[in-house]
Amino acid sequence: LLPEAERLSDGATVGQPDEQFHLQLVQASGNREMARVHREITERIRIIRRLDFTKPARLAATYDEHAGILRAITRRRSDDAQRLLRAHVEQSKLEVRHITLDMLYRARRQA
Repeated sequence: LLPEAERLSDGATVGQPDEQFHLQLVQASGNREMARVHREITERIRIIRRLDFTKPARLAATYDEHAGILRAITRRRSDDAQRLLRAHVEQSKLEVRHITLDMLYRARRQA
């Protein structure tokens, strides 16, 4: 939903709006306890989640994935929104895993 020209391209600055997006989705449920738990988990995994924003292609994909989730929500297609949100989180986890393994591999080669 955000035009490409307005998208942040610096991975270091994308983390905060990304966290806000996810928090607002949780808060929209109206479940305060779930929002509290989400904030706690976000605090614990923030540094790991930021690895996802070290690649420009992943930054662009994140914006596109968020837009798809929002479109599904605004069209009241909860099944689609849930599916897209799960896919978004899984893709992010996969990317972070690949980046982490690559960093470990490089560190071993340099040692």
